Amino acid sequence: MPNATQMIRQDHKKVEGLFKKFEQTQGSQSKRRLAENAMAELEVHAALEEEIFYPAVKKEVDDGSSMVQEAIEEHQTVKQLISELKGMQEANEEFESQFSQLMENVQHHVEEEESEMLPKVEESQLDLNSLGQQMAQRKQQMQNRGRATKKASNAATSRKSATSKSSARKTARKKSAGSKTAARKTGSTKKNTGRKATKKSGSRSRRRA
Repeated sequence: MPNATQMIRQDHKKVEGLFKKFEQTQGSQSKRRLAENAMAELEVHAALEEEIFYPAVKKEVDDGSSMVQEAIEEHQTVKQLISELKGMQEANEEFESQFSQLMENVQHHVEEEESEMLPKVEESQLDLNSLGQQMAQRKQQMQNRGRATKKASNAATSRKSATSKSSARKTARKKSAGSKTAARKTGSTKKNTGRKATKKSGSRSRRRA
């Protein structure tokens, strides 16, 4: 199992790979999926650092407080961008522009963290193996919860779609039934009109005779 700093570097590398795929991919839906995957990874990563890693760094590493404070401020910027991206309905040019800003902010954060914070942490007396175990357990919990939430959301979407289709079928049946009823009424009216016309014609014939 990787220790804490190894895990952080692995997360950075995974997100960077998603960023590259996003830039190389064509098609708005494919880009949207990649962006959502990257944002989910970033949310879990930030939570792990803020809940477990940063408190330990702040306590045990020289100059840890100032480094952690700067890192948390960068996290807030990333979270704000993610929130705005999630509120966009389509993966259009505006979405891509916003996601590019997210990538730039994340890449700047990663560069600072890997060049300044992580080397100092690795030189400290922190038990990185123990921290890594805690982070791995917490990550598994968050990922399981995320999958459950996504599954529930997909199920709700499927139910909504099924309800919409059922409603459309009912509406179509009502329209069809209404058309048939109108047709029968029209046919009946024509027959009655025809019978009346025949009676009038016969009456005029008898009067002439």
